[in-house]
This record gives sequence, structure tokens and C-alpha cells, in this order.
Amino acid sequence: MAASPARLQFSEAIDFFKGKLRLPSSGWTDIYQQQHSHAFIVAGAANDALVEDFYNAVRQAQEGGTGYPAFRQRFGEITAKYGWAHNGSPGWRSKVIYDTNITQAYNAGRYKQMMDVVHLRPFWEYVHTSTEHPRLHHLAWNGTILPADSPWWNTHFASNGWGCKCKIISLSRGEAKRRWEAKGNAGPDDPPPIEWEERIVGKNGSNPRTVRVPKGIDPGFAYNPGKAWLEPQTVPPLQGYGAVLKERGASWPTGFTPPAAPVPTSVPKSLLLAPNTPPEAAVKEFLDVFGASMERGAAFTDAAGTTMAITKALFQDGAGELKWLTNPDKASRLEYTYLLAMTLVEPDEIWWNWEKSRAENGRWLLKRRYLRAFELEGSGEYGVVAFEWGRTGWTGSTAFVPDRKSPENRAAYFDRQRIGRLLFKK
Repeated sequence: MAASPARLQFSEAIDFFKGKLRLPSSGWTDIYQQQHSHAFIVAGAANDALVEDFYNAVRQAQEGGTGYPAFRQRFGEITAKYGWAHNGSPGWRSKVIYDTNITQAYNAGRYKQMMDVVHLRPFWEYVHTSTEHPRLHHLAWNGTILPADSPWWNTHFASNGWGCKCKIISLSRGEAKRRWEAKGNAGPDDPPPIEWEERIVGKNGSNPRTVRVPKGIDPGFAYNPGKAWLEPQTVPPLQGYGAVLKERGASWPTGFTPPAAPVPTSVPKSLLLAPNTPPEAAVKEFLDVFGASMERGAAFTDAAGTTMAITKALFQDGAGELKWLTNPDKASRLEYTYLLAMTLVEPDEIWWNWEKSRAENGRWLLKRRYLRAFELEGSGEYGVVAFEWGRTGWTGSTAFVPDRKSPENRAAYFDRQRIGRLLFKK
């Protein structure tokens, strides 16, 4: 008897889940299909700490073998802690989160195991295991035996829908031959024909779109989770409705109107630090805004509900030196230190932006991008401050442009700073 994935502990499934990015989301369509093999989301959980707690609850249940009951208890504790208003009853929502993540981790782990022995067991069989309420398409695929390298498995590897319990088993040549001969076949089955249909996903969310899926498969499940995990180069960047726009060099999606540019905040020139301000003094000024110091950090929660630590480490490189000391080219930005802090405290907009890391073998890293427009009193100079925060630290940029005084030019300039997906707008 096969072990239940709800209680199963095996390294491949655990490795699959451990490697996922924890990604806040506005809805389940923010990422799609293969992207779920690289990111953990809970639809509608837009707070980093909330997502982190859900991730750890699933992982603890997976690694400890405690199963759904333990996760159900943690789900109630987590939602109460954050006051999270979720769709559906607590029992239904917690079950969907747990079952989907545990089952797909199991399927991805099984795929890796089957690929490791594919030279010994080169045929795979589709097994329909649900009998109470069978899905007719899934039931029709039951017993289908195909070579492991058949393209059919790219779209029909389990799971194939919400709550689907189908599985794929591997067969040796002898086992496969006996099974297809018992059906009166001279060899493996022909792949079941794939009939595609268009479905609308995200109807009630922020990112509705039309997708093509094979009939019988729920939208978002027409992929092989293990293959997407082991072949990450086949997975598009995780970026919601702005997916791969940066890669394509494209602009906003057809039919989407970007938000109007914000009215700039007018600030006196006295808020700018002197150009010769020592770097350590500038850092102290920044930290003081958040109630932190060079010796003591502070927790700061941004306008979107994300909490981050504000410490002097924000301004240090890997060797612990202040960035401006090791990179003199950045020293000119010191005068805008207060504006950088103001942007983080009260941004006009916050964006999620995915960037491919040059230092981490092309790994996609999520950054939060804070934008605010300013105008210097008395000069009419217009500028945009961008503060980007991510796993590898922060980067800030400030540009004041005296020749962009018309509203149209200012709007166009601000629009070019928008990268990724809008999370918050003042």
C-alpha cells in the first residue's frame, strides 16, 4: 500500500518545498503553473511575515509527519495573530492550502525518484485513485501506459486539479509489457488526445486573464511540478501580470492603463544634507527617522504591512564597511538621505520587482520598490526617489531633473520608474 503524502517523509519532497521562495500575493493567479514549483504563496496573503508563518507551518507538518490536524491548529493561530480575513471557512481554506502544497511536493519528489531509475523503469502509468466522486476525464486516463519521455506527461502529470488524488507509477519493461498485453495491446498506449479550451482565471481578483488548458485539468495544474522544479530554465519569471515584460523589453500590457503619476511632495532645500557630510553622520540621520541608532536597530512596518529591520547594516557591504567608503561614486547620494527615509516611511507607490541575479547563477530575486516624487521649493526641480529592498540588501537612487517641468514629462519620467507589479498606491 502506498504511503499517504499527508504523512510521508522523504527527502525529495522536503527538498522541493524547502527550496521555494516565500512570496506575498494579492490572489492565486499572481503566479501560475510551473512558477508554483519555485514559490510558495497563499492567495491573498500580502504580508511577508504572514506568508512566512504559513510556509513554516506547512514545512513543520511535512518534515515532522504531523499531518493536517497540526496544520489546521496552526492555521487558526496564524490567522488570529494577523487578523487575516480569508475567503471560505477556516476548515476549507486550511485544507486547500495544506493538501495542495503537500500533494504537489510529494508529486515533485516522486518525479525525481522516477527519473533517477528511468533507465530501469522506463514506462509510467496513470492511476486514478478517487472513487467517491470520479472526474470522468481522470477516470478515462486510468491505466494509460506511456514511455516516461512522452510529451503527454508535461501537461498530465499528477496532480491535475484541486483535490486531485491521481498518481503516476513507474514500470519496468516487463511489468509494462504484461499490463498492455492484458489489455490486448501490442505495445504502449497511444497518448490520449489533448483537447484545449480557454478558461478565465482570477475573475474576482486583481489579475484576471484567459488561459488555455487541456479539458479535464483545472487551470493552473497543466504542468509537471517535478520537471518544473528540476528544469528551472523552463519557468518564466515570477511577476504576476507584468510577467517577463522586462525580458521582452515590452511596455504595459495591452488594455492596461498605468496609474496616474502622483503629485510631487514639495520639500525645502534645507532637507538636503551638505554634499560633504561624512557617511557615518548621514547614516545616523537616516536611522534617527526610524528610532534606530548605530548601536540599536528598530522594526519598521511599511504602508503595505511588511515589517523590516532598520539597522546600520542597511548601509554596510559584505565586509561591514559603509558602502560610501568603499564606493566613492555613491557619495553624491548622501545629500538625499532624508528623502530616502521619507520615501520608505510614506511612499507614493510600492512595487514588487523580480530581478535576475548575476551573482547567484541567474536566480530570480524578489525586491520591493518604493517610489516617491519630490519637488524642490524655489527651483522647480522635479525628482523621483526609488528605494529597493530585497534579500541581498537595499539600493537607492535619486534623480532631480530641472528640465522636466511639464506635467506630461513628469508623468512619463515617473512611469519609467515603475517596474513589476503595483502593490500599494497612496
